[in-house]
Amino acid sequence: MRGETRERGRRRAYNVSWDGMEEVYGADESGEREVRVEASALGYAGALLLNVALGTLFCWSFYLVPLEAHLGVGRAMLSSVFSLSTIATVAAMSFAGPVLYAKWAPTRLAVASSLIAACGLWIAALAVPLRAVWPLFLGYGLMFGFASGLGYGLSVQMSSYAPLKSGLATGLVTSARAFGALIFAPLVKAAIVAHGPQFAIHQLGTSVAASAIPIFLLFNGSGLKYPLARRRSTSSVTLAEMERDIKLKPLVRLLWLCMASGLFSGLMVMSHGATLLSSRGISSSIVIGGISIVSAMTTIGRILGGWICDRVPPKRVLVCTPLLAVGPLIWAALDKKSILAGKLSLAAAGLVYGMFASTIPVEVRRVAGAGDFARTYGRIFTAWGLAGLVAPYLAGMFYDRYGDYAFALIVAAVLSVTSAVLAQSLESPRDAVREQLISETSRAETIARLGGRFIDCTRTEETN
Repeated sequence: MRGETRERGRRRAYNVSWDGMEEVYGADESGEREVRVEASALGYAGALLLNVALGTLFCWSFYLVPLEAHLGVGRAMLSSVFSLSTIATVAAMSFAGPVLYAKWAPTRLAVASSLIAACGLWIAALAVPLRAVWPLFLGYGLMFGFASGLGYGLSVQMSSYAPLKSGLATGLVTSARAFGALIFAPLVKAAIVAHGPQFAIHQLGTSVAASAIPIFLLFNGSGLKYPLARRRSTSSVTLAEMERDIKLKPLVRLLWLCMASGLFSGLMVMSHGATLLSSRGISSSIVIGGISIVSAMTTIGRILGGWICDRVPPKRVLVCTPLLAVGPLIWAALDKKSILAGKLSLAAAGLVYGMFASTIPVEVRRVAGAGDFARTYGRIFTAWGLAGLVAPYLAGMFYDRYGDYAFALIVAAVLSVTSAVLAQSLESPRDAVREQLISETSRAETIARLGGRFIDCTRTEETN
């Protein structure tokens, strides 16, 4: 139930869930025809490639030991570089991104993201010859982290232009981020062994810069000439925008709490996966295999979560998903020696983390619409930043105090149940449609009493 009008090359669509107008930028400059499906699919392919390139941010752990030896600094100092990249990612997604998505066309943003990331890596490579850590903080932490967040937000928005259903398209985009780290990991490791960390970081920067060429060609070939987000006027706010914001505010708060509690539980376990397994008497080779299971389950979860959202309401997925981890987490907490329980808890945490990564943006797009997606999802994405910074620390603190991860696992299980309870409070699509119909009936009756004529905004209408 969406009404559409076309105006100066833009499609304006009425979102039935929130009684608001969203602008979907999918027409060429003349406004005479929409972008062909085949062309817009090129933009989606570019988004996949962009996310693969920027996903190499998570190869940071391979540089820790060699950089520690070359620079003579502690592990805590080097770990702070990745913490800064997390903050920069959230800043790009939540604050700078929504402004840029409403100002610049997708092609410019995609190329800018890849080039900023490449320059950041080249600057970071200077840390070894300069024997200083500031190039790492500036290049890898700040620039690469910011570019990663900017490109990720753009890629998720491009899911609506995929020749696939929305859920699966979102799942594939988010999994491409993890896939980038997976396919580049052996290349980075081989480059470090052969030529050292400086060469490996510099070469990765060159690879990311080279990816800007096909990314530009794919995005440019999509024909998407307008920004994907809707620009908000700073001087005046329309009545529709005010109503939309009032209805979105409690939803954003609820989704933020749902995402924070759901991801917090997973990150508490996943961030200490290696030590959790080694504390159960597992050899180092098996520990590495266990961590690989986490990566695989995270990737599977991203795709699976999106695929399921195409078949059932996202609310139901958000309710059921965190409950999948409760049993394995409690088992691992009660049986501190079971190797199988430890592996299952890690696998379940990875699966839940991945499913949340794709389900949350699908739900946000449903309730906020394409025009407000970037701004709304950016606010909710701060929950990921908080969980990523605090959850590993709390898990370590619980281990130091109790000597094992049993308490951390129990807390993770409780948070998983909390996330499911919060998700149950979300409004279902059927309730949203019913609320819209009641609202329109009330408006029609009011206008009729005043002698006016009510026009149904959900009907399709063409204007020249």
